[in-house]
Amino acid sequence: MVRQYFFKTTPVANEALKTGSPLDAALKTKNTARTGGDFGNSFAAKGKSVVIPEVVKRGEVEVGRFEVTRAQFAAFDKNYKVDPSTENYPANGVTFEQAKAYTEWLSKLTGQTWRLPTEKEAAGWYEKKDGENTLDYWAGYAPNLDDTKRLQQKVKELGGNAPLLKPAGSFPGQGQEDQELVFDLGGNVAEWAALPDGKGKAEGGSADCPSDPRSSCAAAAEYIGFRVVRSAAKP
Repeated sequence: MVRQYFFKTTPVANEALKTGSPLDAALKTKNTARTGGDFGNSFAAKGKSVVIPEVVKRGEVEVGRFEVTRAQFAAFDKNYKVDPSTENYPANGVTFEQAKAYTEWLSKLTGQTWRLPTEKEAAGWYEKKDGENTLDYWAGYAPNLDDTKRLQQKVKELGGNAPLLKPAGSFPGQGQEDQELVFDLGGNVAEWAALPDGKGKAEGGSADCPSDPRSSCAAAAEYIGFRVVRSAAKP
């Protein structure tokens, strides 16, 4: 205490800042990698800059801090439409084959090894869905099966391209105190994982389904995207 108050070498915690609050989340995303206003790192390729996903270490691999964004995916697929001001929303309506093709393109572009998460990896990452961008958030409560169907009908009245999606990192991230945070593991878009047989499975929560893990709700195609994994760099 003497060290803290007389020499002021130990920072004093700001008790007004609640862990997990929107302000806390905003501060924790402040220093994430950006290229201009877009999330991600700038990679020089053939004389021009391409924005690619930022990754953080998780065990033996590096995982995308955010779901692949629309701006990042559009760098690969020139036909992918990105409405103004939605560049940092997750790329949605993406098929498993398109997601795999993106990782193959990214591997060739960078000379690194990129891929989709495996089913085993996904099982450990997507367990928690509370407090994320799921149907609970939009409904203001935890909807049951019947309520979910009714709410999904009401959502259609909003129109547009997956209107319940939020920009990447809008909700608190996940990670231990000594880890960089990873965002949207439990909501926004469900994310493709690779099965042992080579097929894909959409894992995790989505904005159009309840957070209850017992729910039989499956994300609609427009609420499916993906996250990438990169083989961890050797020390």
